[in-house]
Amino acid sequence: MKIIEMSRTHPPLVPAVFDPEYRTAMEGALSRYTPSEMVGAHRWMGTEEDRRAGAVFTGCRLGAIPDVGRVVVTNGTQSAFNMLLGGLVRAGNALAVESLTYPPILVLAKRFGFVPKGARMDDEGIIPEALEDLCRSDRPKALYLLSTLQNPTTATMSLARRQQIVEVARKYDLQIIEDDIYSLLPEALPPPIAALAPERSWYMLGVAKTIAAGMKIAYVVAPTAARAEEQFWPGVRATFWMSAPISAAVSTQLIETGGAERIICAVRQEMVARHNIVRPLLTETDFETKDGALHVWIRLPHTVTAAALASLIRERGVTIGTADPYVLPGEAAPQAIRVGIGHAKSRTELEEAIRIIAVSHAEFRKARQ
Repeated sequence: MKIIEMSRTHPPLVPAVFDPEYRTAMEGALSRYTPSEMVGAHRWMGTEEDRRAGAVFTGCRLGAIPDVGRVVVTNGTQSAFNMLLGGLVRAGNALAVESLTYPPILVLAKRFGFVPKGARMDDEGIIPEALEDLCRSDRPKALYLLSTLQNPTTATMSLARRQQIVEVARKYDLQIIEDDIYSLLPEALPPPIAALAPERSWYMLGVAKTIAAGMKIAYVVAPTAARAEEQFWPGVRATFWMSAPISAAVSTQLIETGGAERIICAVRQEMVARHNIVRPLLTETDFETKDGALHVWIRLPHTVTAAALASLIRERGVTIGTADPYVLPGEAAPQAIRVGIGHAKSRTELEEAIRIIAVSHAEFRKARQ
């Protein structure tokens, strides 16, 4: 039986644009450096060219191009987390997170010995009053969050909400780790929290959700050049945070030539088409998504359990996710499912999968009324 993978938040393939842009960038990188120059040593925080490209890439969201010294080129956001969480939070301290948080954060909490503490959320993400309560009770060293298209709920903060979070962070001297990886696909957004509070923000913008999941490049913008070096140089050598030289070089070429923006534009257009397919088919469900989102969050009736519904959908050929991996230790998972809509190989495959999900949901709900 064919299985349609809908549990991941990968961007859709856009080969008509991506393939020639990537080939050209690869050729450009190989003409710029000899192979031995490129891979003969680690690029550490990135070459001057890599970091300059990263500054341009992040500057499109930050509103101004940051100083190159503040930019670190890493092997994807998860690698950056290893350095930031180990260095900023440390064992025995608390990290403030959303009440449903990115699963690798929970894995790293066990590895590094810090304690994740969830703040309540609404349809805009973390509630400022809940964050302040947490700061009073647990004195977290830092806050990790996605201010745009939060995973898994797709919650997106208004400008006013972002400003309120900044006020709390400044009041309690909280470092902010802002993961902005989903922000390049929506057409219009408020600026990142990092643009409002650069003095305490560690801003992350990767390419995995907008260009290609396998490129494994993420740019970190530190509050200052000195703090970037403090966290990443010379670094803990028993980690894997340094980017692969060829990936960094190709990413630099794509940014410098405009190829990155052309690929992102094509992905954005494809996601508009996919949302137009998905939304009408889910009108009988309690779903949440936003323009540009790579996934849909479907809240279930109290009579329907997410695990049972996901199992039925899997039997019918579609894999989806539940809330379980995002839940903090000791907390109960909400009954909801997360459906990735970018990873399907075609619009036809996407429509087939969504119809299976919608029909399965309706059958479950009817059977349990």
